[in-house]
Amino acid sequence: MNNLLIETVEYLQSGGGVIIPLIVISVWMWGLIITKLVEFYRWRSQERSVLECVQEKDSPGFSAAPWQVEILQSFMQYRTARLKPTKKDLDRLQRLHEMRVDRHVKTILVLAAITPLLGLLGTVVGMIKTFDVISLFGTGNARAMASGISEALITTQTGLVVAVPGLILGSFISRRAERIRDRIHYFCLGLLREL
Repeated sequence: MNNLLIETVEYLQSGGGVIIPLIVISVWMWGLIITKLVEFYRWRSQERSVLECVQEKDSPGFSAAPWQVEILQSFMQYRTARLKPTKKDLDRLQRLHEMRVDRHVKTILVLAAITPLLGLLGTVVGMIKTFDVISLFGTGNARAMASGISEALITTQTGLVVAVPGLILGSFISRRAERIRDRIHYFCLGLLREL
């Protein structure tokens, strides 16, 4: 296990300075991906139908998805203030919760799109180092040239390894967020109909 860790560190060090932002972006992106996946899974497992929420809203231990509870509470506050909530009021509530659903989704996609560009930057830096070695020593010093070529290839590879799963999971999360936004919309319409 220690050998694998040492080899990984040496491999990444040979990628040059561009590898550091690639690793930082990768950790940031994966943190957001895991956060959103857990959040969406938890919400989905806690969701209740509109009818269940309306019937059980006053019972002790009532639980539903956090967005359902907040929309229902806001809706009931209008009713206790003897105001009839309008479609406009529910649209405002809906937009507020849709913004919470969409939080970090675009960031994940942007971070995944940046990493191949950073990999390309590392490629250019590595090739410049290779050409510098060629201009100093000619093509006779293969070891010095290999360092620049290695840096170019490692950063390209790392950029793609980070980007491909990031883009796939980012689009998956984006589709999941769209479904949740639809359920929020139908929940709000159902509340208007039921109450």
